[in-house]
Amino acid sequence: MSKGWSDLEDVKQADYTEYKNLLLIDGNNIAYRYIRRANYNNYAEDFRRTVQSLGKSYKASRIIVCFDFGKSYYRGSLLGDYKGTRAKPDDGKAELLRKLVDARGEEADAIQEKLNKIEEEVAHAAAFFSVLNSLPDELDEEVLKFRGVEADDLIAWLRFNLHDEHEHTWIVSSDKDLLQLIDEDVSVFNLFSRKEIDLAAIEELGLTPEEYRLSRIIEGDKSDNIIGIAGIGPKRAQDLAKSYKTFDNLIAALPIAGKAQFIQNLNAGKQKLIDNEKLINLRDYHEVAIAAGKSDIDILDYLAHI
Repeated sequence: MSKGWSDLEDVKQADYTEYKNLLLIDGNNIAYRYIRRANYNNYAEDFRRTVQSLGKSYKASRIIVCFDFGKSYYRGSLLGDYKGTRAKPDDGKAELLRKLVDARGEEADAIQEKLNKIEEEVAHAAAFFSVLNSLPDELDEEVLKFRGVEADDLIAWLRFNLHDEHEHTWIVSSDKDLLQLIDEDVSVFNLFSRKEIDLAAIEELGLTPEEYRLSRIIEGDKSDNIIGIAGIGPKRAQDLAKSYKTFDNLIAALPIAGKAQFIQNLNAGKQKLIDNEKLINLRDYHEVAIAAGKSDIDILDYLAHI
């Protein structure tokens, strides 16, 4: 555990020539720490210092910050409403405007107050994203950002292609999907909870990283609007993953004997499992997801030469 980690740690004295680790940072993920802070519209310097401080704490000889650039074109092609449940600041504005036309007195005042709050949220979000969009140009470290490619897929590529050049790879993100990338020499640091998650932490759940990935496929990811099997939460999904070990084993075992409703749902959800595997499995699909992005260059060829 990095109990002494601090955003404001002095980074000027770091001797990077003695460091041997790789640090991969989910840029959008850590930027969201600032969206409800007082400096939501002016956090570039704090972000820069945080990156440098993390580099020192994790003795990184190489730091790469990866940013989302819109939704994944790859996942959007598989799931039309991918991330469709994420609310936008102006959600509900049109309906309120329609109500305001016919409203009078106190009712009109209440609706106008709600509209004013929406406008404040829109302005707040615009200011936050303005800084976020400028961050790649503010950092001294390596930055990767390609339209239609998510940071998760870039981090997965870097984890599999660069980690052999370093003693240990550290991934900084609170995204649970990245836990499937953990290995003996690959760990995750959740900046929000200040917890380090290594292979031992996954094994404490009685899971291997592959079994953890399988549990996520079964459970789904509500934050991305990837719907799992009804009646199966994290604990039951992990138990199933422990039993079947791999995705292929689970699919081959269907239909499973049993009268429990969640078993019936699992049997009926074979296609959903197949679809979820392509959406969630970073190990096998990160290159396909990257290739689906748009850029003036061949992204995979560019990554091969960094």
